[in-house]
Parts: sequence; C-alpha cells; structure tokens
Amino acid sequence: MGMNQEDRNTSSAQSNYGRSSVMIDFLGCSYRATVRLIKGLPSRFVNFVKRKIKEYRNRPKRKDISRVYVVVGYTTKKRVDEKFNAERRMMIIRRGLLVLIFLLILFIAVDRFTGLINYGELSQIFGIESWEEVMENDPFADKTTESTSFIVTEVSDPG
Repeated sequence: MGMNQEDRNTSSAQSNYGRSSVMIDFLGCSYRATVRLIKGLPSRFVNFVKRKIKEYRNRPKRKDISRVYVVVGYTTKKRVDEKFNAERRMMIIRRGLLVLIFLLILFIAVDRFTGLINYGELSQIFGIESWEEVMENDPFADKTTESTSFIVTEVSDPG
C-alpha cells in the first residue's frame, strides 16, 4: 500500500516533533541536574571539611611510626600492649633478616668477583710484582731510616 503526499507530511512532522521533544527533555533534565549539583557543592564541600577536621581531632596522638591502638569494645590495655609488642618484635626480626640477606648477597657477589679477577694480569697491567716493590718506591717514605722500629726497655720499679 502506498502512502500519499498528505500521509508523508504528517508522519515526518510527528517524527520531527518526537526528536525535538526528546532533545528538549534531555536538555531540561541535564540543566536541572547541573543546577542541583552546583547548588549542592558548597554544602557538600563544607560537610567534607567538617568531617575531615572531626576525624583529625578524634585521632589518637602518635609518638612513633608504629600503629596506634584505640581501646574499643571488649578488650584490655594488656591485650593491646601484647599486640603492640608482638608487632614491634616482628618489625625487628624483618629488619634483621633483610640485613642478613643483604650481607649474604654481598658476600656471594664479592666471592664471585674475586674468583673472576686474574691477579697475574693485574700485576702486569700496573707493573707491580710485589708489595715490597711498591713500598721501596714510596715517594713519601723517609730515606734516612730503613724502617721504624720500636725499642722496648724495662723499667724497674723504685718501690
């Protein structure tokens, strides 16, 4: 069945009205939501600041980096102190293990690198055969004395 000219005009007018109505409804809804958001911003901001200030004031005072326990409900100070001391011991043990692991890694690295060094080649590179050779060519040594020696004398007790 074919549509005549009059039916086409009315159907296009209704679809245009439907699209514009949806657009107007969407823009109106967006406008109302934006206005409500902007009107509510100052009070939400003030409430946020008040809440943060209250949390800061109610926080327990800290003296070190450890956790601070607030006694709430069915617990005792003794139980809180035990938990605090247990955490402190665990922190000391962790630090000790980290130091031990670091020292082991350092020892293994030094052992590996000293095994790779060929001291014969190094002595040829620098032209040093022995430590005595290094010491005899010392420019800061006193040439008048061969070595410094200590003389120990016995002291008699006058008593």
